[in-house]
Amino acid sequence: MGPEIVIAMVSGAVALISMVVTYRTTLVTHRLQDEARSREKVEAAEDLFRRYRVPLLSSAESLQSRLHNVLGRGFLRGHLHSANSEDQHYVRHNTVYVLAEHLAWLEVLRREQRFLDLDSVKTTKELFAAIQRIHHPLATDGLSGPFRVFRGHQRAIGEVMLHRVETSEGTVTDVLGYAAFCDRLETDPGFASWFTRLLAEVDDVAAAGPHGNERLVLLQNELVGLIELLDPEGDWLPLRHRERLPRADVTLPTARTPPN
Repeated sequence: MGPEIVIAMVSGAVALISMVVTYRTTLVTHRLQDEARSREKVEAAEDLFRRYRVPLLSSAESLQSRLHNVLGRGFLRGHLHSANSEDQHYVRHNTVYVLAEHLAWLEVLRREQRFLDLDSVKTTKELFAAIQRIHHPLATDGLSGPFRVFRGHQRAIGEVMLHRVETSEGTVTDVLGYAAFCDRLETDPGFASWFTRLLAEVDDVAAAGPHGNERLVLLQNELVGLIELLDPEGDWLPLRHRERLPRADVTLPTARTPPN
């Protein structure tokens, strides 16, 4: 075997080894990059969860508690027919407010999430699946009772409830408090127009009772499910405050659900 052949064989072997090493290095590099991206997604999801857990949990609790009191304990009936006009005003306006407040925090979360690729993170998928289960009973025409709010209307309510606040850390998005909400209803016709029907339908909710408010019964059930996801051990909200309203055996139809 001549030296030229030996040199060629050695060169070929070196080239092959180099290719194998390069290939393995590329695989390792891609794997490390994928792991880094996965860690970044998990960290982004955890940050999102951490920043909005408390306001989302608080608003969900306010709404489910009000629905439980309205449909399980007749909260509205006595106060709406009270001789005290302040009581009448409060129960009507605050009932609509707690719904609007929760939709506003859902809108904040949706805006934050849309810029992040978090679909593959398990906790984020579970959170947004729970949120979709809240949007659905409000929007569908397959359930009886007042307070049907199409998905686009839900987002619009959430949007008009938001305002910008200057803090020591910069400008942040916040949700209108109850006093500001009532003031805007009185002074801003455009703002008030989003809530006119809901304010009027509070009487229908009171009159219908739990059997005529399937939509709100199911909504209360789904809100409790969201609370359980956000606070499974009861660190923020006591476990005893998570009683679901009894519901009929209802299957939500998908065909009649209105589009966005």
